[in-house]
Amino acid sequence: MKLPRQLKDMNVFNAANSFAGECLSFTRPKLAIKTEAYRGGGMLGEVQLDMGLEALEVTHKYGGDIPELNREFGANELDATQLRFAGAYQNDETGGYDDVQIVVRGRHVEIDAGDDEIGSKSGTAYKTACVYYKQTRNGRVEFEVDMLAGRFVVDGVDRWAELRGITG
Repeated sequence: MKLPRQLKDMNVFNAANSFAGECLSFTRPKLAIKTEAYRGGGMLGEVQLDMGLEALEVTHKYGGDIPELNREFGANELDATQLRFAGAYQNDETGGYDDVQIVVRGRHVEIDAGDDEIGSKSGTAYKTACVYYKQTRNGRVEFEVDMLAGRFVVDGVDRWAELRGITG
């Protein structure tokens, strides 16, 4: 029988800052291939042509206002901000843990501070548009996407290496 791995603990880091005790959630970027429908002469029906990847973004939520992240809002550079998510996922079947590390670079494009109400918990949600994303599990690269350098790695295989060799 297989059991799912469950997140047991996590933290988010930015520059020299640890947000232990403050970070509530971290939503990884959705990985999606941008496609375009095509049907040429002699074809029975449409196929979806690969046009690269869709834009990447992460959302991360905190139990309060985070001045360190607020200061980075409006940065001119596409990769002005770096975030690192560290998560421990436990396999109840074996009792072991998977070390999942996610590094993204981008810039904050939205800050939602929500409602301020006396006697209630506050919170702030950040949306970060990413130009770089790397996810490792127990030290092995699962995904690495570098939009600016044209790197698209899945399970250690760079799917765009040949293309870069031709056009690079």
